[in-house]
Amino acid sequence: MWSYVARRIFQALITTVVTATAVFIMVRVAPGDPIEVLLGDMASAEEIARGREAYGLDQPLLVQLGIYLGKAATLDFGKSITQGIPVHELVLSRVGPSVLLGLVTILLTIVIAIPLGILCALRRDRTTDKITSGGAFVALSLPDFWLGIVLILIFSRTLHLLPSSGGSGLAFIMPAVTLALPLAAVNFRLMRNETIGVLKAPYVTLARARGLRLFDILKRHVLRNAIIPVLTIGGVQFGHLLGGAAVIESVFGWPGIGQLLIRSIATRDYPVVQGCIILMTVMVVAVNLLVDLAYRFIDPRFRSA
Repeated sequence: MWSYVARRIFQALITTVVTATAVFIMVRVAPGDPIEVLLGDMASAEEIARGREAYGLDQPLLVQLGIYLGKAATLDFGKSITQGIPVHELVLSRVGPSVLLGLVTILLTIVIAIPLGILCALRRDRTTDKITSGGAFVALSLPDFWLGIVLILIFSRTLHLLPSSGGSGLAFIMPAVTLALPLAAVNFRLMRNETIGVLKAPYVTLARARGLRLFDILKRHVLRNAIIPVLTIGGVQFGHLLGGAAVIESVFGWPGIGQLLIRSIATRDYPVVQGCIILMTVMVVAVNLLVDLAYRFIDPRFRSA
């Protein structure tokens, strides 16, 4: 077990270094100059040159990369070009809201998808299954930003039940619901199909022949086997939510990493863009490691793999 964890941590370090290198190069070859954005259109060529020198942007790309990776190894990611705040402080201040939104979203997804997936598998091709499956297709087809705006119009502007923006109180409910519905639709379909497959397995037929209650069969045999693919998708989805929910964070004014990343890209704030993506990479790798460890806890077959 520990050798497996150590191997995965080493792989995570390699992944992080490769990601940091790729992002460093891509943001610098992209059009735009952060110093010109910072100083404005009226800045002279001499002022821009001094600004580039102050931030080390006048040096060759490989020299900049070497300096950056050396400092990053000591967790020094530099300062924001536009705000002058250390990158680690700026990025870490957005971790809490992003993690909160991601956890609530995944919790809603699980609460919706797993029970409905099992129920529709047990009532396959009946009215309940047809209505729920149709609803899942509708949820998948709705643009998330449109759904977010509709929720704001209903629950904030019309009913005045929930705040439309902000990062405190009940402001997390609407963005979490907006993100959870399409994810729940995906996981519902997966859970339904996996449960149908497991219910046809010989060991489930034998359990029924032995007279075990349906609840015990679902708990001991069906759920533990059908949930493995859902865990895999859930880990990927949670990683996506940590940084890929930028549109929804912007719609609801949620102060997460995704919103910070979008703003930093717009202002060409290289250090913040790099810090956001590196942190997102580390968190995604960590979540996937936890999912792999969960496999070994749920299914003994993975322990000997």
